[in-house]
Amino acid sequence: MGLVAVIVATVMVACGNTGRTVAVEDVESRVWSEPMDFYYDNSDTLSLRDVSIVVRYEGKEVADSVAMNILTVSPDSLVYEEPFTLHIPRLADMRPEEHTFLYRRRVLLSRPGRYLFRLTPNAPAEGVSSIGIVVGDNTKTDN
Repeated sequence: MGLVAVIVATVMVACGNTGRTVAVEDVESRVWSEPMDFYYDNSDTLSLRDVSIVVRYEGKEVADSVAMNILTVSPDSLVYEEPFTLHIPRLADMRPEEHTFLYRRRVLLSRPGRYLFRLTPNAPAEGVSSIGIVVGDNTKTDN
């Protein structure tokens, strides 16, 4: 009976809530045109997480959509890149505006170590003041 309790306790700790990790960087001169790198140090290889993109912007200056590429590099150097488009809503009464856009739901980061997420706009995106990434269990999304 003692061995079963130890195994159950170990699984519960390994599957425990990892919370949220948020990394946001400011964009110089409110025009996002360069790749931005974000790192996530993963120690939990069992939990499913959501990965989202956070954008802060000036409402009247930003485009309706921002096309970008997201490059992910795992700790063992596996590389995955794909296009992603942010469809930016207008909320006239809010300044500055900030939205979280779901990128991937229920992702398993199966390797321990540092993951790289590189966000690159396809064209200069005016009005973007900050861009970032959220990795967590309970990511709130606006889109």
